[in-house]
Amino acid sequence: MRRKTSILLSLIIVLVMATPVFAAVNLDFNGKSYQPANEPYLEGGVTRVTPDFLINTLGCDVTVTGELINIVENDNVVKMTLGSTAASVNGAPATMLRAPEVIEGKTYIPLRFVYESLGAAVEWDGQTGTVAIAYNEMRDGMTADELMGKSSAEVTKAGRYKMAADVQSDIDMTVRESAQDDQTMKMKMDSKIEAWLQAEPLIMYMKQKANIDMPSAPSPAPQAIDTEMVLNQEGMFMTMPDIGWVKMDLEGLDIQALMKQSMAQDPAAAMQQIKDMGMCLSFANDQVKNDKQYWVLTGTMGGDIFKSDYFQQFSKQMPAMEQDVDMQKLLQDMDLDLVYTIWIDKETFYDDYMDMTGKMKLNMDIPASQESQGGSMTMAMDLTASYTMSDYGREFSVPEIKDARSMQEVILEQKGVPAPGQGQP
Repeated sequence: MRRKTSILLSLIIVLVMATPVFAAVNLDFNGKSYQPANEPYLEGGVTRVTPDFLINTLGCDVTVTGELINIVENDNVVKMTLGSTAASVNGAPATMLRAPEVIEGKTYIPLRFVYESLGAAVEWDGQTGTVAIAYNEMRDGMTADELMGKSSAEVTKAGRYKMAADVQSDIDMTVRESAQDDQTMKMKMDSKIEAWLQAEPLIMYMKQKANIDMPSAPSPAPQAIDTEMVLNQEGMFMTMPDIGWVKMDLEGLDIQALMKQSMAQDPAAAMQQIKDMGMCLSFANDQVKNDKQYWVLTGTMGGDIFKSDYFQQFSKQMPAMEQDVDMQKLLQDMDLDLVYTIWIDKETFYDDYMDMTGKMKLNMDIPASQESQGGSMTMAMDLTASYTMSDYGREFSVPEIKDARSMQEVILEQKGVPAPGQGQP
């Protein structure tokens, strides 16, 4: 049962990664609530935010050099100086109600002035303490949603693609049990992933090389782990050290249905589903990479994902199972903050690159048992990932897995018990 719980948590973590912090000022971008990790600062009726809020919502370029702040969004350029209310917008002088300044080591800039200078509409709702920002732009007659939909359609038409990923994660975990000293664990993991995906019928083949560093472990030396995974019509198969291919026991979980609704799809389709769960999506500045022209989309998401109708429907497809973890409470207590960008080739409409940064923080109660008096666990995760997609439409080969053993056989073997039908005269 614990294994099924961890699998369920893993699938949720695949969809989301991060942590919003409560702020006295609520922020709404294009109808979506979004609370950044660095909370807004309200003084004298002026809301100020850190540059990352502009980057995450507008995808603009922000540079802070000494006391000078330079903001570029498409053809608009805003310049300002720390400690001064004087600014310039596209070369024309302007005056701000409040100067940008450094607060608790972070640079804060006036929200309304910057967003309105870049063409956004800003409204204040005093009853709810909400700043509502409306900003919609187009590329070649398409909104960000329409471009994402067209990209997803082109990738679906290709049917197959390869994905290479570099993922770094830092995990900090503390377990508190009654009458016991706190147990802490810090872990750093660097994973290199290659994956090949086919839409119909669904096939995914993945190879992963992970370097895990746990300084507080009994054997603190970094560990290297290589794994392979195949997902096909028959189920999920993984390699285990010194064992080989094993078919995972996932009774009651429709893995294919879940994977089709998660990141096993092309990034644009996955982003559309994440958008349905509450993502803020907009254009970033166009980019050139390897002599190719790209549209760039930027998206942000907070913990409201678990309140969305889409996620509620998604969770209903997960089987009801007896668990030692209250999943509903776990999700309610989970803080998330996700920021990512996706690069779409202007000629092919394929998703060639995606970057993601995020934070996640959760608190989980540990129920009492025969081995423990119960307690709690907190976990914080920082994640950075970069993806490269290629080989659209190209066929790929999958390892032979017909001789894979079942998880039950492996467990019995570990216990020294013959599998059913074995060891009998």
